[in-house]
Amino acid sequence: MRKSRNGFMKDRAMISKGPRSSRRFFAPVTAAVLLALGAGEAPAAPHEIHVAVDGADTNPGTAELPVATLEKARDLLRQRKADGLQGAGAVVRVHAGTYLRTRSFGLDKQDGGTAEARIVYQAEGTVRLVGGRVIAGDAFRPVSDPAVKARLPEAARDHVVELDLEALGIRNAGPFPELFRDGGGIIELFIDGERLPLARWPDVEYTTIESVLENGSSSSPGTFRYRGGRPGTWGKAVEDGLWLKGFWRVPWQPETVRVAAIDPQAGTVTHARGVGGGIGSKYSKTVNGTRTGDGKENWYALNLLEELDRAGEWCLRFPTKMLYLWPPRDLKGGSALISDMKDPLVRIEDAGHVTFRGFTLEGGLGNGVEITGASEVLIAGCEIHDLGGTGIILNGGIGHRVAGCDIHQLGQGGIYVGGGDRMSLTPAGHVVLNNHIHHIGQTQTTYAPAIMLGAFGYTAVGCRLAHNLIHDLPHAAVLYGGNDHIIEYNQVWRIALDSGDVGAFYTTHDWTSRGNVLRHNLVADTNAVAFYMDDGDSGDTIRGNIAWNVASGVAIGGGHDNIVEGNVFIRCKRAVHLDDRGVARGYTLEHKQLGGQLAKVRPSLPPWSERYPGMLRLLKEHPELPTGNRITRNVMVECETRLDLSGKEENRRFSNIADNRALSLADAGLKDGEPFSALLGKDLSLTRVPGFEVIPTTKMGLCLDEFRKTLPPHGGGAASPVE
Repeated sequence: MRKSRNGFMKDRAMISKGPRSSRRFFAPVTAAVLLALGAGEAPAAPHEIHVAVDGADTNPGTAELPVATLEKARDLLRQRKADGLQGAGAVVRVHAGTYLRTRSFGLDKQDGGTAEARIVYQAEGTVRLVGGRVIAGDAFRPVSDPAVKARLPEAARDHVVELDLEALGIRNAGPFPELFRDGGGIIELFIDGERLPLARWPDVEYTTIESVLENGSSSSPGTFRYRGGRPGTWGKAVEDGLWLKGFWRVPWQPETVRVAAIDPQAGTVTHARGVGGGIGSKYSKTVNGTRTGDGKENWYALNLLEELDRAGEWCLRFPTKMLYLWPPRDLKGGSALISDMKDPLVRIEDAGHVTFRGFTLEGGLGNGVEITGASEVLIAGCEIHDLGGTGIILNGGIGHRVAGCDIHQLGQGGIYVGGGDRMSLTPAGHVVLNNHIHHIGQTQTTYAPAIMLGAFGYTAVGCRLAHNLIHDLPHAAVLYGGNDHIIEYNQVWRIALDSGDVGAFYTTHDWTSRGNVLRHNLVADTNAVAFYMDDGDSGDTIRGNIAWNVASGVAIGGGHDNIVEGNVFIRCKRAVHLDDRGVARGYTLEHKQLGGQLAKVRPSLPPWSERYPGMLRLLKEHPELPTGNRITRNVMVECETRLDLSGKEENRRFSNIADNRALSLADAGLKDGEPFSALLGKDLSLTRVPGFEVIPTTKMGLCLDEFRKTLPPHGGGAASPVE
């Protein structure tokens, strides 16, 4: 069910008044369904408990007398387990409705099932778990403070309304931390299911620094000269608390920092504290000890009354805890949603053999689902959107599965995956399959990817990412690290929309992150690298992929033992890049990051010495040179640069580059002006290239299966996932 135009309250009322007779009778779960849920052979009919928005927790949980909350259903299961519940496990049937949450729904060890008797939480119809406060439209009032009204843009003064958050008991009303990289921990505001933006200047794009006066550092603030006169009018905003978000030093690290002072006469801004590495592009020259900047450092101001100049924008005045909004429509009779819950909506800790299927999770400040430990938890067919955090986190455990979910409009990332043991190379066996992930990273705009696998704080071994459709992201699609992952049949397009120097599939700074196979993926239409082994990363296989209209098809930043074979690069600026950066950057055994990782895993001892014998070469030969890379049998179709080989030729002598082939569009069976979706109708078979292995483009992307009944445009692949 789509949200009504009048908001959450009307939607809830419509659902809760539905006839109870429509949910009375349910056939027992079939053997086929239970097998799909991982239950093994067909058991006897499972025990059932029913939950409904108009139920009561004093009820027994039958279809005719359902309970009202997930917690009561869980507690009934606990009691019945204590009384000797046996057999086929249980199904908790949660009926259509909006369930407002103020705390996590939690399952722990006592709430799990077994391989033969799973515990299934099943949404019947549209079931929404909402982690926010519903605010009636009538609660918004005209602006009462003349001083505030005078600060608003003239065109906004007759439209903006206010809401007293302190009177409502809203907890996360700020202020922001002095320095942060995410959403800053304050509430978010939604109307008609749309996240409304904070007032900002410029409204859409960025402005840039004119010049840097003082770089500052992590321990001291910096000062820069701004362009034009607009910031000079923000004196009152500085008193309330004014923050600027910018790419102060590099195009992959935005930070939001409080302003200490604005000098309108000098045209300068001084930060309240230092940002990482200081202000000014790291690529700019240094004069008298100051990095001058290049005049391209992007920034904008956010959350200030003076720039609340468009319908749909809002501002939170921290000293008074008052919210000011220019409504996108008339709020009379409608409502708004304020996300004010930082805990995850669902938390599963050590509760194995649990299924959570068909739910919609939305409206919280935190994460959607967090799973810690346990084994074989399945999150399937869920929609997760409009959260401040990350959609799903798999942290440890064995054999978890996220399948057929739609994940979008999140403040941070999509699915984060960790598990397995690197010292013993024991796999976790987690699977992320057939998910549609898009428009995430809306407040943390870098390092909040669609999928995080064994990287940046998550350790992972032996996981699989397959048949996912990922698009419209500010930064990377998949950040990965760890060992022995299979990444296949995924589609990625339009990523890196608000950052630079990143890859669709990106891994970095690890000689030991080996055995990962990336095959039969499509990356298209993005100003980024498709497959990026950055800063010494080593030991990956990139085979049978397609990169269409990207900055670089593959980039190897001084690493070792990467195999790039049988790929097709179409109209890329660069097809393949290889460099010897390790010479200048000191990639030796003493290197803090690379050498430190190598020392941790004991490459000369089993299982590492047996699984990756090539690593022993790093201990004996030339770790600073790009050794053991193989770039062979790739096809470049009308790429501006086919092989971009950087550095001294003698430094690349230990890598093999051979048998790569250039073709025209016509020779590749393609037509000028076709979109990348033209590739998806049939498998790519380049008959003009002897020995070319067919790339199964018809199997890339989303698939129809039990959890996914429809496909978006250009998102489809095989009739069912390739297992």
